[in-house]
Amino acid sequence: MKYRMRWMSVMGAVVLAGGPLGAGAEPGPGSASDLFESILDGKPPQILKELLPAPEGVRVRRVLFRTRGKNMVYAVIASPKAPGPHPGMLLLHGSGGSAEEHKALAWAQRGYVALAPDIPGLYSPLTSGNLPMSKNYAEGRYALEPDSTHSVIYDGVLAAVKALDLLRAQPEVDPQRVGVCGVSWGGTMTTMVCALAGEKVRAAFAIYGCGFFELGNWRTNKPFPGARAGSWAGNLRPEEAEKWLRDFDPGRRAKGIKAAFFHASAANDFFGWPEAVQATLDAIPGEKNHVYAPNSNHRILVPGGSVFAEDEARGAGGRLAGSRANWVAMEVPYFEYHLKGVGEAMPRVSLKESESPHTARFEVRSTRPLAKVEVYWARAFTAEECADSERLRQAQSKREWISVEARGSLEEGYRAELPREAGVWFALVTDDRPVSVSSPLVSLPGAGR
Repeated sequence: MKYRMRWMSVMGAVVLAGGPLGAGAEPGPGSASDLFESILDGKPPQILKELLPAPEGVRVRRVLFRTRGKNMVYAVIASPKAPGPHPGMLLLHGSGGSAEEHKALAWAQRGYVALAPDIPGLYSPLTSGNLPMSKNYAEGRYALEPDSTHSVIYDGVLAAVKALDLLRAQPEVDPQRVGVCGVSWGGTMTTMVCALAGEKVRAAFAIYGCGFFELGNWRTNKPFPGARAGSWAGNLRPEEAEKWLRDFDPGRRAKGIKAAFFHASAANDFFGWPEAVQATLDAIPGEKNHVYAPNSNHRILVPGGSVFAEDEARGAGGRLAGSRANWVAMEVPYFEYHLKGVGEAMPRVSLKESESPHTARFEVRSTRPLAKVEVYWARAFTAEECADSERLRQAQSKREWISVEARGSLEEGYRAELPREAGVWFALVTDDRPVSVSSPLVSLPGAGR
């Protein structure tokens, strides 16, 4: 009885104190002071991730694998139920993303064993341990003390490399037929993983994933005193920047790439600028191909690119298709050719010697009919733009790539006349599948940067 009276006394004190409820008022739905009033709007929550059941004919495993210490990384492994061996596919998500489950299932439906991990470093919410996703976004990206293993990028590279080893170790995988595909942060990691893995990877498709950062977005990074420690490249001292690039820039490691390599690039990309992409491609000693998508920023707006028809996106017969199944449509014929020996190679564009810098000359090797052949040019950045980081950033994103008709044939080659104000150009070729590829990027002499 004593305890009951004490409880009643406390409750009485709360009511008698008055406050916003007023005498005799009761909190409840409709009351302006009710704790839950703001959530009683009937709106459904946003689904952040859908853990799909396995489609017919596909097995799915969801696993945690250890990287170092207590750190564990989440991954989805999707495989065909049909007996192997099958080619393997490592899928690396973009910044702010997580394991690409839909895409893993889509590759399994095509007859691949697909592994899609979370990649620590630039956020991946299903991974656990003492990893950067427990901190602020990208915090510690440029941390180098006491050594480079304290950068969160190290944990990202570690997770991606060990995910490749895990994929190759699956009993139904043919380890001689393994591909890597990634977008944005995952595209950069694709380049890095292939450089480190060498002959463990047969084919790779990197989307917005170049190296040589100092030729791209880093050019616009000014010091930012208010940035969190290790999160802003512009705050690095020159010797720190040199050390970070040595250890983590994939362009500087590209000479180790043994895989057939394709780079899909947006010519107005905010991070991987065409000059940085071309430097990365130039550093790869073996088989390589690429496309520059003109007037595009972090999208590949060319035939065979990142634009999918509405009926494709819906899919048919339970098969995932469109943007749920791929970042870029021409990933599929690329890997079918390199990992299964099915179909035909992509066209290849190579430069030819020209009698004038403003006459673009090139040749195309293709086993398929060509649907379109054109040249895109843009002016060079001015000295004033290069001297001002904000103006340079805007010039890159708003740079206008102008199309010029290319005349010629597969047998004789192609040519296009460029205006005097042209500072840089590339050819863009599309076949009938459609698949689009480009020539190397050409900077005209005396045109500036």
